[in-house]
Formats: sequence, C-alpha cells, structure tokens
Amino acid sequence: MSVIDDAMQVLHKIRVKLYPDHLPGKDGCLIARTANEKTLSYEEVCAAAKERGGYTGSLEDLKEHTAVFLKEAVHQLCDGFGVNFGGLFTAYINVGGMFENEYGTVDKAKHKMDVRFKALYSLRKIVDLIEIFSEGLADTAGYIAEIEDVRTKLLNDVVTIGGMFILLGGKIRVFGEAAAVGVYFCALDTPGLCIKVTENLAANDPSKIIGVVPELPPGHEWYIEVRTYFSGKTGRLLKEMRTIRSTFTVKQ
Repeated sequence: MSVIDDAMQVLHKIRVKLYPDHLPGKDGCLIARTANEKTLSYEEVCAAAKERGGYTGSLEDLKEHTAVFLKEAVHQLCDGFGVNFGGLFTAYINVGGMFENEYGTVDKAKHKMDVRFKALYSLRKIVDLIEIFSEGLADTAGYIAEIEDVRTKLLNDVVTIGGMFILLGGKIRVFGEAAAVGVYFCALDTPGLCIKVTENLAANDPSKIIGVVPELPPGHEWYIEVRTYFSGKTGRLLKEMRTIRSTFTVKQ
C-alpha cells in the first residue's frame, strides 16, 4: 500500500467557508476559504501514527528518530542539496535577486535566500481524493483569511520573531484611538496572554495588514486578533470595538 493510499483510509471532510469576492468585476460572487484545522507538530503526527497508523514500535523512539531525520534534512539543505521527502515533495534553497554581470558577487541584502517546496505527483494527486464540505456564508462582519510569514513564505503555519507578516482578510483595518486597538498574537492555551504588535504597520488596509511579529514567549500556539472600530466605511467608527479572530493558529 502506498503512502497516499494508507493516508486516505480514514479522513474527515475539509471544511470551507464562503466569502464575498471584492475584486473588480466580481460583485455578487463568493470565494471559498478553508476553515483550517490546527497545525500538527511532528510529535503529534508520530502519536497519530502510533494510535491510528499501525506503527507498533516505541512512540518515544519514533519521535527521536523523526527529530534526527528532520535535523539531518535541514543540514543537507544548508549544505546545498535538495531533499526529497518520500516522493511527496522536495525542499531546496533558492537565491533571488538580480546580478549585473557574470562577475557579480553575492550580497545577502540584495540576493535573498529562502527555502522553496515543490509538491510531487504523489502529493498533488490527493486533491482528487479529498472531500470538501461547505459551511455556507461566513460571518462577513470581518474575517482573517490568512497570515503569511514573509521570511519563510509559509501560510497559516509559522511566524518569524522580528520578521514581517502579511495578514489578509476583510474589514481588518486597525482604526480608532483607544489603546486596545491593534493586532495581537494570543496564546491558544493561555487565556489572556495576548502580545500586541507595537511597531508601526507598514500597511493598514481593510483587506491587508503588514507588520512586524513581536517577541512571543516560546511553547505556545497563537491565533491572531484584530481589535478595531473600523466599520467598513472610511471615516465611520463603530460604537463598540470589534474583535476579529483567526480560525487558525501559528507557531514561532
């Protein structure tokens, strides 16, 4: 049995919510966005392999061996090799930017490096097997669709402390004079632990916010909150502050 066939044995449906499409010429149309489940750690995947996936060895051994594999995979990436993860996807280092001529030297300020991922056939074909369930129209009083970590290019997954993030959604503009207004990272497991983005936002629009990830205590998963008096109409304040919370969490 292949990796994909085995993985498809027991699945629940992927949920989507429908949102208005505000692009020009798309009035009245709806677009789907996945209602993301939590992001699993490699330890949680190991535990699932033990409980559901048929692994019969020691769970602690599996976690330890997986950690060793991931550490070595990162070492090989840093050593210039691409890594094929079991025929599912490849990871490799990409160098961006332009060189003026063939004698140009690498300047890390101009030639940014990042890690790229390429889905291979075995992983791409699973989209034909996944069932999708629409939960209907989402609450359009304001929503957070996704957060991109600029450094890693990952969506709704991790954030880099001190790095830039791009938050997309609807009616998320930070607006109002109250001290509580702003963008927050809130710990999923610790009610009341919310860290505010204190640096000035590079962009603050109804559908996009760009800012700097604040210093976040380790060991937590974080959901995003936007606290605002923005009503959806420029210059018009809500009577009460609105809190818009992401349906996904991220790690640092």
